[in-house]
Amino acid sequence: MHRGPSILLLAGEASGDYHAAALVREVRKLRPETRFVGIGGDKLAAEGMELLFHYKDVNTIGLSEGFAKIRSIYRAYQSMKDQLRDGGHQLFIPVDYPDVNIRLCLFAKRAGIPVCYYISPQVWAWRKGRTRKLANRVNRMMTLFPFEEKLYRRAGLQAYFVGHTMVNDIPENLGRAVVRSGLNLDPDKYTVALVPGSRPAEIIRMLPKMCEAADSFTREFHDTAFVLPLAGPHLSELVDRILTKYSSQIHVHRTEASTLMAAADCGLVTSGTATLQAALAGMPHIVAYELDSLSWWFATRILKPLLMDKDLHVAIANVLAIQQEKEGKGPIKFMLDAGFHVPCQECRRPLFVPELLQDHATAPNMAAWLRRFRTEPSLCAAMARGFSDLRRSLEPTRTGPTAAEIVSEFL
Repeated sequence: MHRGPSILLLAGEASGDYHAAALVREVRKLRPETRFVGIGGDKLAAEGMELLFHYKDVNTIGLSEGFAKIRSIYRAYQSMKDQLRDGGHQLFIPVDYPDVNIRLCLFAKRAGIPVCYYISPQVWAWRKGRTRKLANRVNRMMTLFPFEEKLYRRAGLQAYFVGHTMVNDIPENLGRAVVRSGLNLDPDKYTVALVPGSRPAEIIRMLPKMCEAADSFTREFHDTAFVLPLAGPHLSELVDRILTKYSSQIHVHRTEASTLMAAADCGLVTSGTATLQAALAGMPHIVAYELDSLSWWFATRILKPLLMDKDLHVAIANVLAIQQEKEGKGPIKFMLDAGFHVPCQECRRPLFVPELLQDHATAPNMAAWLRRFRTEPSLCAAMARGFSDLRRSLEPTRTGPTAAEIVSEFL
């Protein structure tokens, strides 16, 4: 029978699994006897967490996938409610995944279990009314972005910016030549990274378009190497099946995506965590993304007019840059001062990195941006300055508590 403190944790997607695994590791340095139970992925399992469900059982993109997994999502949800009621846990740590986690925060409060929420729901982007629910249900909010701390404190919630995990995991200025040497990449070839996502549905939608863009780019620039980081061995067959349909030689690597990005001159990236990896690795990139038609219609015709912020963008670098722009500083200002206007395809406002969404996420549009990166070194230099500025903004403060210290207060 376990005699130390027990923590229930829910990380419902790959990025949450990554961040939460680092948190578990740091908490155990302070309280080695702590037990972790809940929903997560391979990284949390590797840190010794007891998995009730794998996040792949509950994670979906869009309405179509949500309907397909509704039974497994319900079973996992009921299991977490049972754990909150009868599991004997001292603390609940929800990690992002707000549609489920905010509900479970209410059950935790009713069960008398304190809640330390890690990775804030994006209430600044849409459904801002959730801020009041969180302030009522959560004991501590641990944020990855500095502007989120201020937002929650205004709502009366004890919030702390604890720094972004990736800042430590992705070193700055590794040196492209050094990284290429370690990966056995040709040092003389112009290298483009293709990062089509970690979910099969994303890869099926995005990788063929990226390959078409690669074929087009190669016809003009023959000395190009394409590299693709494989998000997991279970995706190998799917990726290979798609790549065989195109003429470009695209080399698949089983190394960390951020390492390949540090070796690349530029890249095509889907939305999500990979966009921040690209920024921290210093790789000029285009963010391209497409949802299924039903989900896109619902998001743009129903959700956005009613619930979403007008400045909602999918690239994390743009989200951070827009927040800094409101204070008259940051990467967008760097770009405009250098003479580069990167327009949003929807609203035409200036962005930091280009976004190609839905109907704009075409192979010709991707290839056109790759050509700009290849032929305009001053554009890449302006982006590099912006990436460095973003990194500084995500480093933890020296005065505030760490996430592990906040968690340990409740054990």
